[in-house]
Amino acid sequence: MNIALHGDDYLPSVDGAVTSIMAYTKEFRKLGHRVYIPCPEYPDFNNPAEMYRDNEPDIIRYKSQQAPFPPKYRMTFTWQTKVDWRVWKLDIVHSQSPFPLGFHGVTWARKLGIPSINTYHTLYPEYVNTYVNIKILRRPLAAITRAFTRWVLNKSDLIISPSSQMKDALITYGVKTPIEIVPTGIDPDMFDGASGEDFRNKYKIGKEEKMLLCVCRLGREKNVNFLIDAMPLILKKIPNARLVISGEGVAKTALEEQAKQLGVSEKVLFLGFLSRQDWKNAYAAEDVFVFASKTDTQGLVLLEAMFFSKPVVCIGEMGVIDVLDGFEKQHGGYLTKDDPADFSDKVALLLTDNNIYESKAKEARAKALEMSSGNIAKKMLTIYDRVILEFKRKKAEKK
Repeated sequence: MNIALHGDDYLPSVDGAVTSIMAYTKEFRKLGHRVYIPCPEYPDFNNPAEMYRDNEPDIIRYKSQQAPFPPKYRMTFTWQTKVDWRVWKLDIVHSQSPFPLGFHGVTWARKLGIPSINTYHTLYPEYVNTYVNIKILRRPLAAITRAFTRWVLNKSDLIISPSSQMKDALITYGVKTPIEIVPTGIDPDMFDGASGEDFRNKYKIGKEEKMLLCVCRLGREKNVNFLIDAMPLILKKIPNARLVISGEGVAKTALEEQAKQLGVSEKVLFLGFLSRQDWKNAYAAEDVFVFASKTDTQGLVLLEAMFFSKPVVCIGEMGVIDVLDGFEKQHGGYLTKDDPADFSDKVALLLTDNNIYESKAKEARAKALEMSSGNIAKKMLTIYDRVILEFKRKKAEKK
């Protein structure tokens, strides 16, 4: 099968959508399928005059410009890069973004007479509310974003939602295309050679310290300020707790200032972006993974932590609910209210009761293995086969 997996974000940028493309690409290619990745160009991180160089096949870069928000995203100029998709002999187009490359993919699918699928990873209207500083513009821009999302997704043959909560949101937007829930899997091979001891030694985190880890972009929508608000309460119960935050973003300076004002700056370590080795070492080093985002659609970072048998504590919103199998089960950790006191209580419970900790750790590992990229990729290929057959049936009926 020849598959186009494209989105308006890809390496060297890394986020949930990029991780999804990478995981599917690896697994599909292992099974003998060919995958094309249309994506934006990126200036080289060290030399803006140079472009980021690809080291894998079948990547097609489109000219792009930095988007107004969020800051790291690119606006792709699909009309400036002349690509004839017909030479790829595609069987299906699977977009990871509704715009502009996502819409471009839908357009080409119609030209080629093949089906298109769109995975909706991000609640873009929420980003408008977060990043547009002029309040009077927020409501109309969010409405326009919802309308454009609805328009593009209703041109697709199937929508993939990473979580049931995201599916509900899309329905409220007015999306009529069938929606199927398929979370993004994690690649276990990514974590080979992880060493928690190396991480603690490198960043001077004592063996006796209880390390709480958060890995995310430091955008305002990630709600990292909630974790810092919870730290004084956590420290009252767990004096040797240490919060380690990995990520960069527009909110970093404000978060550092918040930690100082609350008197917990020595207990909060900001590490910025980590190297690949330090990234996986961090998961191995932590005791509990903490997450406060209320807009995250799939909670991939939770699964990555759970792969290392680490329990998670997170606010029970959006995609993270599905990762822990809902409020009734809470497999692998705890879902909490949007309340620092409730959050700190759950963290303390894990770190003071060994039996509960071990039970949640086993659940976390089992859930992560269940959600391996190999298992999810096989499920997606089954969906492709079904959508292609249905598309051909409808096409034949029109003749």
